[in-house]
Amino acid sequence: MATLLLLFRKQHRNMLVKMRHLTAALLVATTPFSIAANAQEAAADTTATASATAATPTVGATVYDTAGAEVGTIKSITAPNFVIDTGKNTATLALTALGTGPKGPVLGMTKAELDAAAEKAGAAAKADTAAAIVADAPVYASDGTTQLGKVAEVTDTEFVLDAGAVRVKLPKTSVAKGASGLMIGMTAEAFADATKSADRSASAAAAKPAGK
Repeated sequence: MATLLLLFRKQHRNMLVKMRHLTAALLVATTPFSIAANAQEAAADTTATASATAATPTVGATVYDTAGAEVGTIKSITAPNFVIDTGKNTATLALTALGTGPKGPVLGMTKAELDAAAEKAGAAAKADTAAAIVADAPVYASDGTTQLGKVAEVTDTEFVLDAGAVRVKLPKTSVAKGASGLMIGMTAEAFADATKSADRSASAAAAKPAGK
């Protein structure tokens, strides 16, 4: 069982991060961007918008707020979004949220504001997921469509996944809530392999003579 839990925790980590990114994006991607080099540009809304959409950032570039203070670094770009790392949090935002300034890409949020939004999104996602872990709730593989089983039992920190041929006790932190419901960060094939491996290990341990 310990081996299976380690496999789940390792493979879920990336999925959970992505889910937090997605939630953060929903909160902050629509934050209106405005930048003004002078009072005249501040009054020209259409010019500022055109400047914002024309930004062409690159991975590794530093992003600044409208006052010129650093917000974070662009970690990756996958149009139409990009991932920004503030050093404390990461968030996925729309490329159209960026503008250009004297120093480089500009975002209409300060570092503190972005960190606060990302942390609020993370807390909301965690609470939403916890509320969804109830008896009989279906649990899907990482594709979001292949059902692995359903929740059989729930405690304060764990739940039992009934996959038919096997029942697996997992921490609540091993799942995230996707569009179709609860998801784990493993494919159906990887889940099957992990459970088989854990079952073989358990069988071997049970067959081993006591004291050896």
